[in-house]
Amino acid sequence: MKTDRITGRRPRTTPEVLAAVAILAVCAVGCDSASPRQHPTATPKPSHSAPASPPDFTLFAGDWHGHGNAMTVKTDGSFTMVKRTYKSCDQNPPPCDPNVGSQINDGAQASGRLDTVSGTVATGVITTTNDGPLLPAGPVTFTFDAANDAINALRLNWCGPKAPSGICY
Repeated sequence: MKTDRITGRRPRTTPEVLAAVAILAVCAVGCDSASPRQHPTATPKPSHSAPASPPDFTLFAGDWHGHGNAMTVKTDGSFTMVKRTYKSCDQNPPPCDPNVGSQINDGAQASGRLDTVSGTVATGVITTTNDGPLLPAGPVTFTFDAANDAINALRLNWCGPKAPSGICY
């Protein structure tokens, strides 16, 4: 058998070459004299995200009043609204403003819930109403005006206790 003139060794045969390549390939993956290492396994991401915390409607919570309108918003986002119809129940069918003694009560009534809040803006829906033209069912946006302690919704101002005179009256 012939020897390599540079190394002085005999040339390797094809099976020997293939065996050496296989050993090198295995060692490239993690061949060492230490015990096999444990590779951390990736934790699969859940297919859904964790539920978000409920929106904070504290900024909007409370009793709000205006000229012929009033609203109560609870911290859970539920709200009720009333508004004067300026129609007497003596002469008009409901919705109308009933007289109780010498007091006129607001005849239009609605309720709903806020669903989202972003800064000074909350959005939701009026779910029930007895007067669609004045307090329409459907989407509603509340915008809080800190300078005037007021909420604007349905093109009306609903004032808090610190509202300056003339904002809602």
